[in-house]
Amino acid sequence: MQNKLLLFLLLCLFLQVSIAQNPGSINPQTEGLTILYTNDLHSNFEPMKISWVSETRKVGGFANIATIVKTEKKLNPNAIYLDAGDFFTGPNFCSLTKGEAVIDVMNNMALDATCIGNHEFDFGWENMIDQFKKANFPILNGNIFLASSEKLVWNNPFMIFKKNGIKIGVIGLHGKFAFYDTVSDTMRQGIEAKDEVIFLQKYIDHLKNQADLIILLVHEGIPGRQSSNGSTDIGRNLLTDIDLAQKVNGVDILITGHAHQGTPQPIISNGTIIVSTDALGLEVGKLEIQYNKSLDKIISYTNALNYVFDDEIEDDSITQQAIDKWKKKLAEITDQKLCLISQPLTRSYGEESLLGNMIADAMLHAFPENDLALVNSGGLREDIPGPTVTAGDLITAFPFPNTVVQVEMKGKELKELFEHSAGQTNGVLQVSKGTVIHYNDSLPIGRRVTLCTIKGESLNENTIYKILTNNFLVQGGDGFLAFRKADNKRETNITVIQIMTDYMKTFEVYKPLLYGRIVKENK
Repeated sequence: MQNKLLLFLLLCLFLQVSIAQNPGSINPQTEGLTILYTNDLHSNFEPMKISWVSETRKVGGFANIATIVKTEKKLNPNAIYLDAGDFFTGPNFCSLTKGEAVIDVMNNMALDATCIGNHEFDFGWENMIDQFKKANFPILNGNIFLASSEKLVWNNPFMIFKKNGIKIGVIGLHGKFAFYDTVSDTMRQGIEAKDEVIFLQKYIDHLKNQADLIILLVHEGIPGRQSSNGSTDIGRNLLTDIDLAQKVNGVDILITGHAHQGTPQPIISNGTIIVSTDALGLEVGKLEIQYNKSLDKIISYTNALNYVFDDEIEDDSITQQAIDKWKKKLAEITDQKLCLISQPLTRSYGEESLLGNMIADAMLHAFPENDLALVNSGGLREDIPGPTVTAGDLITAFPFPNTVVQVEMKGKELKELFEHSAGQTNGVLQVSKGTVIHYNDSLPIGRRVTLCTIKGESLNENTIYKILTNNFLVQGGDGFLAFRKADNKRETNITVIQIMTDYMKTFEVYKPLLYGRIVKENK
């Protein structure tokens, strides 16, 4: 009798533990939801090799992502697909069509919603609106307005839909700092970004009685590291998102873009689940939640950040057909062969890079009367693998319509630029031949540059230097505000792409080298 009683008590204890660990299994108020997510796709239509992912296997590709999404939705009626912006600007498909090709391809990818990122403005906000009108998927933003007005540039701040009995409110926002830090003055004339915290609270208050869950799609924080190597400083890179979640109550899930920082384990801040991918379509995130209606809360979740390996996935035929259509249309431009290279032109966010050297040297080659040329590492978007270099490769590597500008600056202001560069909030400035910068990032910000020579002589704070750069930087882009102090600005009206193209045509075989131009002393 005692043995039976003990067995009964053990069985009751087991059932109590099982209920606590998996309340949804017996609670009819608990429903599941699967959220597939991406961010910063940057028009990377086709799979590519990323050295820090695999030296041999290609990853990414819009047709592969579409297969993952459509397969999940077919097998799981409780799945949705959301994206956190920056789908424009990357490989030449976007630059040559001002985003039209990107919208056309994304129309086939079963997106439930995306938000606006800073690169959607790269060809002007009016163009952005024209392209968005061609989309068959919702694009959200609730805090970018026509200047000095209450009229949203794109009047679609949020949406509500129902999945598995759960009413879901999705809000789209752009960080105010990120907007002014990375969108050029020229492309944002006539519009303004307003405080995302204020408008997030406004939309939460509007939705809290209409939606069970609130999901925020936001593009904010520090810009992604444009480097051939990955970055894993999750806390630093997503600090803006962590802080935002602390400032408001009511956001259940925050899917973020801009930092290019994946979250294998979600970050929890003020009860908000924060997730992101490493960008470029390398991964599709999969956040699975259990929501309890009676408690009005997410009671459990799992997250997976899976690489999109091309050799494991069959292309979605409809999406691939759209990609092939645009490849054929643009081939006459993109397939033009310029030269050979002896090794790949790669990027670095914190040091001299082979691609950065080439672009800076190309500018100085075109205008040799200047002292040096400066290129922002954040503008270098893709490596050039070679051995053949095509016009399409150059557009993919530097996909912006930036022009070359000649300016004059005192050495004192030039030193300010190099100190901001050494801070690495926006990446180092790549420099042309004859310029050497050493820095130590263990030193206080603003005092990190330990050596600076131009044409073999130490930088003199009172000397006037003739500098080549691009119009984005001259306007203070990427936080290089000292450029705004420059004198005698002269716009050449020649694009950086044209300068690069002309330069590479002068070589049969271009042999890139590292010369010790930018050295981080405390590696």
